[in-house]
Amino acid sequence: MDHDIRSEVLKEATLQFEKKGLKFTIQDIADQLHIAKKTIYHLFPSKEKLMIAMIEDGFEKIQEEKEKIIQSSLPIDRKLRKVLIAFPKAYQHIDFGKLEGLEKYPDVAECLNRNLEQNWEPILSMMTEGIREGIFRKVDLTVFRLMITASFEKFLSSDGLKKAGIQYQTGLEHMVDIVMGGIEK
Repeated sequence: MDHDIRSEVLKEATLQFEKKGLKFTIQDIADQLHIAKKTIYHLFPSKEKLMIAMIEDGFEKIQEEKEKIIQSSLPIDRKLRKVLIAFPKAYQHIDFGKLEGLEKYPDVAECLNRNLEQNWEPILSMMTEGIREGIFRKVDLTVFRLMITASFEKFLSSDGLKKAGIQYQTGLEHMVDIVMGGIEK
């Protein structure tokens, strides 16, 4: 039962984030789910712990999406494009520019950055395979990973995309077009 409630709280917290950004409250979630705040605090002792759980849950779903792409029969260059910006459909409409103010939650920011830095092995393996097969030109894989990670971090930590009228997912697609245009033969 706790697992079902936990899932519902995470789902509603994501919806509240979509509406209000980091200004959502535990009360907002409780009101929408028609449960007591105490129930939420039983599962998540603080808003920060809830946000960390949201990030962990989101990255778990992103990894599942990436795995589906990796297992597909797509050509390696198409797989790489898709894996770099893999996003479950449930998250594609979220404005991640609403993470403005994340510095108030240092543990959440650290969790986000840690997740951005993890699970690069399949991507780097695809790059290595593509280089070996002559699909991609030889590039330094550490620099490649750092460039992509830095782009994600910048997109999430600034309002640059928002000011330019570019949605997060569209910004990712443009970034991958630029990167891939530089590595495809």
